[in-house]
Amino acid sequence: MDFHKSRLLTWVSLAMIVVGAVGSVLFVGWLLGEGGRRTSVVLIVCPFILLIGLLGLVTTVVPLRFRVDDYGIRVRNRRERVDLPGTVPWQAFEAITLEHKPDEQDKDPYVVVWPRDPIPGLPQDRAIRRGHAAGFPVVQVGDLVESADHVAQALRHYAGPLFRDERRPVPNG
Repeated sequence: MDFHKSRLLTWVSLAMIVVGAVGSVLFVGWLLGEGGRRTSVVLIVCPFILLIGLLGLVTTVVPLRFRVDDYGIRVRNRRERVDLPGTVPWQAFEAITLEHKPDEQDKDPYVVVWPRDPIPGLPQDRAIRRGHAAGFPVVQVGDLVESADHVAQALRHYAGPLFRDERRPVPNG
């Protein structure tokens, strides 16, 4: 089952670029024209909106491929610096979890792989350590079109007893 990268940030970034560009042109026109007249704060903020939109668009260009099937898991996620060398079989893992990073409890959960032995393509500096075990966040569910429940269902189906859903409800406030 292939999972797809969410394009919501792309569309929001494009909208911000359009609004920011139009507002920036109006702002420059105001500066070059009659600068003595009052202007709207929105026009002054527009160049910043344009810059934020451009930065958002750059982050959406980063490639993401996430696939799970009967044979194993395949991930290529430049944002998390994960590039597994082809499909890694389920037997190579102690567990596959869906959980929040310890320092990001208020964000979307991650798919975390817990390999039995070192696997090339997993960034050692991003490991989650629990005793002697090391887990590697490979994809944040919020970066996917599919919901966390859909990802959990697919992992439960394909990974079987290796999969553990360790999401916790996010506390309010």
